[in-house]
Amino acid sequence: MTNPGRLIILGAGGHAKVIAELARSVGWHITGFLAPADQRGAENLGAPILGDGVDLCADSSWIEQNDMFPAIGQGEIRWREFVRLAAAGARVPSLIHPAAVVSPSAQVEAGAVVMAGAIIQADCVVGPAAIINTGAQLDHDCQIGAGTMIAPGAVLCGDVHVGEHAFIGAGAVIVPSIHIGRNAFVGAGTVVVTDLPDSSYLKATRRLSQFPAME
Repeated sequence: MTNPGRLIILGAGGHAKVIAELARSVGWHITGFLAPADQRGAENLGAPILGDGVDLCADSSWIEQNDMFPAIGQGEIRWREFVRLAAAGARVPSLIHPAAVVSPSAQVEAGAVVMAGAIIQADCVVGPAAIINTGAQLDHDCQIGAGTMIAPGAVLCGDVHVGEHAFIGAGAVIVPSIHIGRNAFVGAGTVVVTDLPDSSYLKATRRLSQFPAME
């Protein structure tokens, strides 16, 4: 995790508020938020809304003087903004809540966030712009793809691999050595006992075979 300094947050919704409070708890100063231009001048948790993404491209001093963080709940948009920041040369930290437990052998990539109460065990890898949400648990050797969301209270047992841009719903349980495909969706409360292909959908109380891959 980067040494705390000044941080601009992309987004100003509920997820951005959580990110702002987390960042402050580990020493970051929130310079402000980037949100739709019609909100410019308003405040969010005591920090100003500075402008939108167009302003970011027009004023390189923001990137020079601040780290940046994409705090957008929707995975596709969050990943797009992360890629745009990286292309612009922005410094994008990872953020880990002080109430999370992260093994020293685990790796949390740039733009990823680990929320309060989450547990990440030995040799896990959390990919860029991924979210490990409140109280989620990753046992040893789990691999979480770029832009993926692990929702609150989800439990991934050892050696679970989750592909890029997947969504694991709140309270889901994934048994050891399962592979979850890219863009797959696992509904809240689901127990996953079989590999899930790319772009598939699995809902609680239903068997995987009832949900063919989405086109």
